[in-house]
Amino acid sequence: MEKTTSSNHRMKADKILRLSPYDLRCIDCAIQYIEKHYSDKISAEHLSMEVGLSKDKLQAGLQHRTGKTLHKYIQQVRLENARELLVNTNDPLKSVADASGFVNESHFCKVFKKMHLISPVQYRYQQVS
Repeated sequence: MEKTTSSNHRMKADKILRLSPYDLRCIDCAIQYIEKHYSDKISAEHLSMEVGLSKDKLQAGLQHRTGKTLHKYIQQVRLENARELLVNTNDPLKSVADASGFVNESHFCKVFKKMHLISPVQYRYQQVS
């Protein structure tokens, strides 16, 4: 069974290594799209259509480029924006969550705390003090 797993990893690696220069440009466009539209709902299907790559190639290429899955990369960009808003504004958490593309304040707080080990309120307080 282990041989199959190893061979599956090799097959995935081979797919990533076969990204053409065009594919890499499309992946870079996807990264730019995410950085510009992080506050919108972004699905793999929509993004793949936006940049002209298959969903699988986009996800593999993005992971190759960023070291993160599509979902984790979008989350990272949203959290970066949220941290900036927390430090530079007095906006309520709901506004920060909305502006950063999170589904709601509760989800934002949960994701933020999981990634930073402190709540957004504690983060804001630490950064401005």
